[in-house]
Amino acid sequence: MLDLYGKPYPELLENKDFILKELAAEETKFSETLLKGEREFEKMLPNLLKGSSRQLSGRTAFKLYDTYGYPIELTKELANEHGFTVDEEGFKEAFEKHQQISRSGAEQQFKGGLADHSDKTTALHTATHLLHKSLRTVLGEHVGQKGSNITVDRLRFDFTHPSPMTSEEVQQVEDMVNEQISRKLPVSCETMTLDEARDQGAIAFFESKYGEQVKVYSIGDFSKEVCGGPHVENTSTMGHFKILKEQSSSAGVRRIKAILE
Repeated sequence: MLDLYGKPYPELLENKDFILKELAAEETKFSETLLKGEREFEKMLPNLLKGSSRQLSGRTAFKLYDTYGYPIELTKELANEHGFTVDEEGFKEAFEKHQQISRSGAEQQFKGGLADHSDKTTALHTATHLLHKSLRTVLGEHVGQKGSNITVDRLRFDFTHPSPMTSEEVQQVEDMVNEQISRKLPVSCETMTLDEARDQGAIAFFESKYGEQVKVYSIGDFSKEVCGGPHVENTSTMGHFKILKEQSSSAGVRRIKAILE
């Protein structure tokens, strides 16, 4: 498959080892998910059998899906094996409610996760662009933003990466961000289509939230990213960037907390 699509998408071959490693990890993780879901269902079974109803509630089915990652199709099979049906309408209602909450969270991420638009949060938001590009330079192009949250005191940045960063990698990223700040880079903004942004090499995530026209912020010759803003006019006003902590956020996602001193 990689060989078939490698020509039109050369990045697949460039990241072949990483992709195969991630696929193997996902396969192992899914097997573990199935076992956890089955065990949880077995725990529920005695209480379910005591009741008069032979229908598994949609809320219970959704709990298996949301908490343990157990697919609804397999829940139906398990339920049938023990003489139960599943309230699929109730499951759909719980699922849709969950999606509404997730969309609200994604909209907050799309806005940059800013608590306000003060000078401090604006500088920290600009720092996430420098951080994002630095992470992709040090760790690889597989790194992508999964979310951010910014207050007047600190930034929190979630990104895809399969393993903890080494202390050397953390230092490299921190130094790279500070190097760009010391270069006194101008920050500019252009409005264009998403395809035009991609053609110019702009990083773009949360694509479902973009309209026909997007804003592309460039930080000198270092970073180019689709974003809603706001940003400083020049990196010289930002101060010194310091990473406080690098930790796990969820499976395959790392989290950095940092400040500007």
